[in-house]
Amino acid sequence: MRHWKIILAVALLIALVLILWPERARAQSNAILDCTTCHVTSGPPPEEAALYPVLNGKPSRYIERQLWAYREDYREHPQMSATATALGEGAAAAARLYADLPPIRVTEPEGEAPALITEGDWERGLAPCSMCHGLEEDMRAQLAPLLHGQPRSYLAHELRAYADGTRRSDPMGRMRAYASRLTESEIGELAAWYASSREGVDVE
Repeated sequence: MRHWKIILAVALLIALVLILWPERARAQSNAILDCTTCHVTSGPPPEEAALYPVLNGKPSRYIERQLWAYREDYREHPQMSATATALGEGAAAAARLYADLPPIRVTEPEGEAPALITEGDWERGLAPCSMCHGLEEDMRAQLAPLLHGQPRSYLAHELRAYADGTRRSDPMGRMRAYASRLTESEIGELAAWYASSREGVDVE
């Protein structure tokens, strides 16, 4: 008798999964579509996208890690936390969607690079930004993404989030330690220089 109860329970569980799966898949698809509302995939970025990073061409592993961080509250943003939770296992599909797109076009940034980017400030324990955030997307980009061409407001916002500890997705707390030593003026200078290389988004 117990044997049949187990079989019946398994059968009911399978039936429940089959019934619920289409709804879950639809929810994940809608969440992926929601991504493109803020993270544009074509054309020049709209003015209101100034606080949202361009994800085109970013390594899928990096994007997945950020979605995990939002889902687990290592990054704070109500809308992103809700989207990451809704995506669930669909996070990998969303990450691939953006990873497969051509990256944004960038030019040489305007003006001379701030000393913090090329030389750092070793007396304050600040290594050059370029040691991790280079102009080319390479293996470092899995954890330290390309910053060239990202919106200035977004870059400044994230540096402040690292500095005050509201963003905790950095391995071993490196960015939190780094950003906490920056002045507000330096944050603005770094964000402006990296953002100045942006030409737009190219998905042709």
